[in-house]
Amino acid sequence: MKIDISFTCNCGQRISETFPCPEPNFMAERNKDSYSENYESAYCESCGTNYNVTIMNSFGGADVYVNNGEINVQNSGPYYTEDDNDEEFYWKSESPEYYRILNDHLDSASELLKVEVNEKNRFSLNVMIYGHVVAAAEGFLSSMFIRTTVGHEELIRKLVETDPKFSDMKFTLSQLFKEREQIKDTVAKYLHDLIFHDLKKIKPMYKVVLGHDFGDISWLFKAVAKRHHCVHRAGHDKDGTPIVFAENEVLELIDNIKQLAEELLLTTNKLKDVLSRPF
Repeated sequence: MKIDISFTCNCGQRISETFPCPEPNFMAERNKDSYSENYESAYCESCGTNYNVTIMNSFGGADVYVNNGEINVQNSGPYYTEDDNDEEFYWKSESPEYYRILNDHLDSASELLKVEVNEKNRFSLNVMIYGHVVAAAEGFLSSMFIRTTVGHEELIRKLVETDPKFSDMKFTLSQLFKEREQIKDTVAKYLHDLIFHDLKKIKPMYKVVLGHDFGDISWLFKAVAKRHHCVHRAGHDKDGTPIVFAENEVLELIDNIKQLAEELLLTTNKLKDVLSRPF
């Protein structure tokens, strides 16, 4: 990932450089915690002045500071180039990091289900694994939507134009340009604050913004409801009755989530490929 910057030296010479840009911290829950930093230096060949360059990247986009903000700087990016290696050029090669993380969670859960325990402990183990599996799916749905949407202006516009949250936002004409500059941060913060197990809202959002139809995911709606009992009542319903796990139910849930993730990854990869084309 690269970023282009330009600024005017104190001697009047215009300096333009291209630097590596760090990936945001995809494990962060909120935009403010997703910042990654990179430190570079820029040199003016006319007067020999050396400038310190700080590059900070987050879900909401990159910020660049020259000499701790003392110098006004313009930047474009971050972006991927044909020279980037396969790990960086993620939409054309390797699966995104959050897809790998999801599968790591699901594979670990599958292994834990093989542990031999008595009937009483089996219930407790299923409760913990079930809650963990659904939480991993929610995290994946959140990361996938945020990373894909915030990375493309066309998708940000679809979200802003179709979500009631943004329709209700009010600001004066004098705030117009400031709001325009901060749109990525505003969208990223809104998405991070969303509860991604609210599938009645998330499912149509995926369809409208990313064009992905989950189809019949009644199984996931039921799993989210069951997870609530697992997490908040230690596997019991509101009447105190232990919830029932059918034979191989947790394994079937894992398989369903893996299939859902694969289909979603195909959609987002195709979408990114279309959006990256010049025409």
